Amino acid sequence: MIRRAVELQSAGEPGDEGISEGEVLRIGKELGLTPDLVRRAIADVRSKPVEEHGFLAGLMGARIVRAVRTIRRPAAPLGLFLEEYLARCEHMAVQRRFPDRTRYVRGTGVAAALGRAANKMGSRQAALDLPQLDVGVSMVDEDSALVELSVDLSTARTGLAAGGILGGSGAGTSVAVSIWAAHLATPLALVGVPVLAGMVLGSRLIYGTLARNTEEKLQGFLDRLEHGDVKLPAGKPDWRKQLGI
Repeated sequence: MIRRAVELQSAGEPGDEGISEGEVLRIGKELGLTPDLVRRAIADVRSKPVEEHGFLAGLMGARIVRAVRTIRRPAAPLGLFLEEYLARCEHMAVQRRFPDRTRYVRGTGVAAALGRAANKMGSRQAALDLPQLDVGVSMVDEDSALVELSVDLSTARTGLAAGGILGGSGAGTSVAVSIWAAHLATPLALVGVPVLAGMVLGSRLIYGTLARNTEEKLQGFLDRLEHGDVKLPAGKPDWRKQLGI
């Protein structure tokens, strides 16, 4: 029951507020479980990838790229630190707050763009440079927190899938029509099928590369966070203060 409650909490589809961690703790209390045990169950469930079903998932791969890590820092101050870091260093703003996570989006405007460019040139840390990022920080115990970073690649996945299918269909149809017009044997018209399959496979490979690169960014950030290498800038040069970045 606890596992199902956490899965519902983590579902997080747009427009679905899910259930809060407090409600999961209440369910656990009614079952006679201690809060620490429930929090560890929550951490265990969240650390496992959510299985996705459907046509696009089978064709291209999962839409959500996740990275999860237990960090030896208290949850509340760690969550505040990450929000400040994303605002000051990645120039991201809060878009929505869900019961189990916060969604940040890339800031728009000249100041945000200049700030990101300045950070890339003046920082030794690799920037995340993501258009959208979901961050969840939950308490494991008093001294540890589970940090979950996730990126929704739905738009890229849908676009690549559509491009592969439509592009392959168009190319395959053209080949088949040309063969038919040349009065060649009918079975040769099936050459359009490999063309379609090749285009779709190409789109899948491109999406797979995008997903892997995104996961590497998230894992790299968690590596630095775990070892204390993610730091806030000490101050800003005068020229950045004047420009508001």
